[in-house]
Amino acid sequence: MSQTTTTEGAGFRQNCSEYVQVDRKVFFAAADRNKDVILDQLRSSLSQAHQVLEVGSGSGQHTYHFSKSFPNVTFQPTEYDTALLASIDAYASDLLKEGHHIRPALELDATNPLHWDQILLSGQQQQQQQQQQQQQQGREEQAVEPCYDLVMTTNVFHISPWIVGQSIVRGAGRVLKQGGRFVAYGPFKKDGTFNTESNREFDKTLRGRDASWGVRDMEAIQAIGAEDGVQLKLEQVVDLPSNNYMLLFIEQ
Repeated sequence: MSQTTTTEGAGFRQNCSEYVQVDRKVFFAAADRNKDVILDQLRSSLSQAHQVLEVGSGSGQHTYHFSKSFPNVTFQPTEYDTALLASIDAYASDLLKEGHHIRPALELDATNPLHWDQILLSGQQQQQQQQQQQQQQGREEQAVEPCYDLVMTTNVFHISPWIVGQSIVRGAGRVLKQGGRFVAYGPFKKDGTFNTESNREFDKTLRGRDASWGVRDMEAIQAIGAEDGVQLKLEQVVDLPSNNYMLLFIEQ
């Protein structure tokens, strides 16, 4: 377990007034409020997906909610704050008993290439199991191929340093199959401007808590996606309630 990861994550949880823990399960009221809005926007992508990577799964509430509606999809939850991994797995265990497909939560520091390697290996192993190709043992080291149909992240960009946001986009480009989707939900600036005065104040509050946080420009995210080796094209921007957007990219 990473001491730094846990300490920084605990700092965020202390700043969250709507954070409750019962046994191993952590409950964030905000995650509960927006779960249906997000799911409605993801239904089309989830209905076509076999493997889904969630970056920043938080407590595991969204993984649980999405898997409940799509039991045949395999979800790989991840989280930077290692203290939340037990919560994610606790939520998942309720559905695993019913035959849903949620893999054990993995630690993901998006800036750490080794963590992305582990995520790729996890996805590739699942893909081989689905195809009944039990040839993993005894293989020589070789390039690990992209194996995820959808990478999604919710409410992460504004509560992380910008280097983390950049790394998430680049990582998504690395693990997605051609034609796969990358989806980011949260507050964003458009054309360098805030969509509401309340989001401007929210940005000030975030930067007051941590100078490296803040509401990001969607065009800056789009520019990272357009980099060579990433090749994520912004397909759609969806305006959603509570001053949030959903950005939908496709892997070219």
